[in-house]
Order: sequence, then C-alpha cells, then structure tokens
Amino acid sequence: MAKWIRWWGLGAFVVVTAMLGGVWFFLVDGWVKGIIEEAGTKAVGAKVELDAADLSLFPTGLRLTRLQVTNPKSPMTNAVEVANIAMGLDGLNLLRRKVIVEEMALEGVRLGTPRSTSGAVKPVKEATTDEESKFGISLPSLEVPDVKHILEKEDLETIRLIETLKADLKQEKETWESRLKELPGKAQLVKYKERVKNLKKAGKGGVEGILGGVGEVQALKQEVEQEIESLKSAKKEFEDKAALLHTRYDQIKTAPQRDIQHLKAKYNLSPQGLANMSQTLLGGEIGSWVRQGAMWYERAKPFLEGAQALGEGEAGPEVQKPLRGKGVDVHFKETHPLPDFLIRTTNVSASLDVGDIAGTVRNITTDQPTLGQPTTFVFSGEQLKGVKTIALEGTLNHVVPAASKDHLTFQAKGYELTNLVLSKDQKWPVALMRGMGDIHMNAELAGSGLTAQGGATLNNLQLSAGKEDDTNPLTKSLSSAVTGISQLSLQAEVKGTLEEPTVTLSSDLDGILQNAAGKMVKELAAKFGEELQSAISTKIAEPMQELKKNLAVLDDIAGDLTERVMQHNDLLKSLLEKNLPTKGLKSLPGGLKLPF
Repeated sequence: MAKWIRWWGLGAFVVVTAMLGGVWFFLVDGWVKGIIEEAGTKAVGAKVELDAADLSLFPTGLRLTRLQVTNPKSPMTNAVEVANIAMGLDGLNLLRRKVIVEEMALEGVRLGTPRSTSGAVKPVKEATTDEESKFGISLPSLEVPDVKHILEKEDLETIRLIETLKADLKQEKETWESRLKELPGKAQLVKYKERVKNLKKAGKGGVEGILGGVGEVQALKQEVEQEIESLKSAKKEFEDKAALLHTRYDQIKTAPQRDIQHLKAKYNLSPQGLANMSQTLLGGEIGSWVRQGAMWYERAKPFLEGAQALGEGEAGPEVQKPLRGKGVDVHFKETHPLPDFLIRTTNVSASLDVGDIAGTVRNITTDQPTLGQPTTFVFSGEQLKGVKTIALEGTLNHVVPAASKDHLTFQAKGYELTNLVLSKDQKWPVALMRGMGDIHMNAELAGSGLTAQGGATLNNLQLSAGKEDDTNPLTKSLSSAVTGISQLSLQAEVKGTLEEPTVTLSSDLDGILQNAAGKMVKELAAKFGEELQSAISTKIAEPMQELKKNLAVLDDIAGDLTERVMQHNDLLKSLLEKNLPTKGLKSLPGGLKLPF
C-alpha cells in the first residue's frame, strides 16, 4: 500500500489546500469589499461603503451587506442605501475575468438616508446664485414706479424728436434768411418802377420815343417774368420744406403716447405681467429636478457605453507596444461576446418614505456596445403613503454611443402635496399647504437633445399667499385670488440639452390671476399712464412752445415770398398800362408788328 500512496505528498497537498482555504476564508471577502468600495467611490465621486461582503464558491455567489452610496452634493446624506444584495455568479466566466450575474436581488433600498460621517472625497462645490436662479424668474414689479425718477433717467422719444426738429428749424431759418437776401426784393422793385416811369415819359416823344421804348419794355418784361419764376420756384421749395416741418411737428404731438406705452410695458404695469405666473412659481422647482437628474445621468453615461466612451479619441485608441518579456493579452473574436460586467436581471425592493416599491432592471452592464442590448427598467408601487400608485419605466440605449437614445415615462396618481414653497419673494410669498395631484411625464434624450413633456391635475388645494400687513392693493388682490384656488391644471415642457435645458410652464393659474387681478392692474396702469401723461406734458410744454414760435418765423418767410411774387406780378401788369409808349399801336411804320 505504501507503494501506491506517497504520504508526504498527500500531506503537502492537505497543507497547501488548508492554507489556500484559510487565505480565502480570512482575506477574500475583505479584498472584494475593498474593490467594490474603491471602484464605486471613483465612479460616484463620493464615498461608497460596505459593511460586509461574502463571496462563496459552491455555488459561486456574492452577498453584500449595507451598501451606502453618498450623495456628492450632500456629503452627510446617502443618495442610496441598500440593506442586502445577493447575486449568483457564473463561475466559468469568472475564470475568464468576466463578472456575469444571471439574477441579482436588492432588498431594503432606501433613498436620502442620513450618514454618521461625511462621505466627501473632495471639496463640495457650493451652488452659485446664478445656478440656483437659473430656472427662476423674478416676479413682475408690483409697485407703481415713481414717475419723476423715471423721467430723469429715461431717454424719451418725444424729447429726441423735439431737439431734432428744433435744430432743423434753426438751420432752415438761417438758410432762408440768407436766400431772401439773394432773391428779388423791394430794392429791385424800386429800380423797376423807376424804369417804368421813364418809359411812360418816352411815349410823349413821338414815333422816335415810341420806337426807343418798345425795346426797353420788352427787356423789362422778360426780366420781371424771370424774377417771378425765380420767386415762385423758391416759394414752392420753401412750402414743401415748411409742410414737412409742420408734419414733423404734428407727429411730435403723438410721440408722448408712444413714450407712455413703452414705459408702461418696461415697468410691467400691464395685465400681461401676470401671464406667466406658472413659470414664475414652479419653473425653479422643475428646473432643480432636471439638474439633479442630469448630474446622475452624466455620472452613469460613461459606464453604459464602456470602453468606447472612456477616453478614446477620434483617431481611435492609442496602440502601445508591450514591454519586452511582459507579454500581451490577445482577445479573439467571440461567437456570442459578453461584456466584462453584466447583470442580466435585477429585482429591486425599495423601502421609501412613501412605502415599498418593487421593480426590475435588465441588462446592467458597463459595455452596452459589446452586449448589443439596452438597459431597461420597470418600477411600480401601490397604496403608498401619500400616493396611491407610482409607475416608472424606461430604456437606456447606448448600444451605438454616437446615436444613443434614452426614454423615460413616469406616472403618479393620488400624490399628496404638502408644505411646498412656491415663491420666496418678500413682497409676495406663496406656499402650497396641501393638495392632491395626478402627475405624468414623458422624456427622451436623443444624443444631447432633450425633449420632455408632462402635466399634472391638482385638486383639493390649500394655498397661502401674501403677508398679513400687506397694503399693496395689487398683491392683496393676487393673494385673494390664489387662496381661492382649489384645483389647477399644469403643463410643462423641457427642451434643449442636459447642460442648457429650457423649462416652459403654463397652467390655468395664469388665466385665474389675470381675471381676478386684471381690473386692479388696469386701474394701476391707467393711473401710472395719467401720471406719465401729466409729467411728460409738463416736461415738453416749453420746448413745444419754442417750436411753435420757430414755425411762426417760417410762416413770416412764406408771407414775405408770397408778397414778393404779388408785387412782381403787379409790376408786370403795369408795363401794359395805357400811358406806355406802345398804347394804341398795333404795328410800326412799314407794317412791323409790336412784339407784345
């Protein structure tokens, strides 16, 4: 028998096996625990901690106890805490360094649990004022602005038009005063009348006098006619410019109304200032939800796409020459390739503040392109605390990273709303004390393009608004309208990208407030308009009076031109009076006819 069994070899085998078993028993669980905590912390950017990890060989499986994932934005809070995680491992693939889990169960999942120590791994960046107000819209001004202060700083169109017309009137006045000096006037008429007088004397000198006077009359007549045409042309040119200046003066009379409308719109004294109250009260809250979802999505995205999303450049991964004597891993093409990590089915049992929610997640993997299938999830809960039913389902499809497409739908019926602050504005605070709502949402992220639509029907509402000592008639009217609302319908739309989303909201709240407070706003707007009208009229009264005087000067120039034309016409008629040397002659001796 001793020839068949080498007892020293058997003893050595037993010793080695016992040593390996001891190493496994005492060290492997801690090693697995450390790997999970290190990899999770690196992925999340905050501490991921395990109480214990238990790896078994027969059958191959892993059990994790109390997994804590810190919220990176709130180091003293766990984003997720799981009491127990149990999974069965594919031993054959594990030898190939592939973690393949056919089914995993998560029990006791809780959200937002407190931590005893900080889970921060690096300083937490505080949200800036701009980030916090990114989706918020400040309330419209509810105070009647001080008209005197407005007119001191505003550039009124009326004043600009007055100053421009004043300068143009001054220039035209100077231009035409200079032109009048050049045009035929009284001095020229005196000379013409003297020549006419001399012609009358020439008619008493017989035929010789007549013959000498004919040429003089003809020349004088042509000169007067030319000057009449010159004066008429100047008069027409002046009248056109004067008419344009008078038109501009008339237009200035309507400019104050345009200034009033502009200032009323600028300072929000319009019923339309209440047209977007839904956006004002709820936009910031929905925007905060979008930001939180975007943060977690950006953290998960690289792990959905695997190696193709983790640092490969446009030119492809860098090929490195293996070190001499170190060897190289060669991956041959597989018939049914599997990623390095895959959980085919995950059954989740979550214990939330509202109650227990169960769901299933399929195809959790760090390499969807290799698996060729997207990650899907379905969660639901019924008869919960504060909500009757919840349903959540979606698809994270990054099989082709360049054409990723994620989809999410959410429904909640009978959701109880309590103590929700809608407006922190000191002038007009608004809070939703309690209510009931049915909510639905459908969102899609195709590449970087985000599109989401949703809505809510809210009932049995109890809202509080305003302050007890409020003396502003408008905010008191708004508060009365808000506290009387018992039900609302809300529609929301989100477009853009995860980095720059645009939230648009509308509801029948806008119409309710406009109907309730519209009359008050119109009264305030009318009062503001009257004050503006009075103040602007006072401000422009003196400049307008000065313009009127300058226009009167133009009227004097027009009268001067008209008088000169009339005087020259009278002079022309006087050339044909009966005592001129040509009177009574039809023709000259020899049969020559007179030229006029």
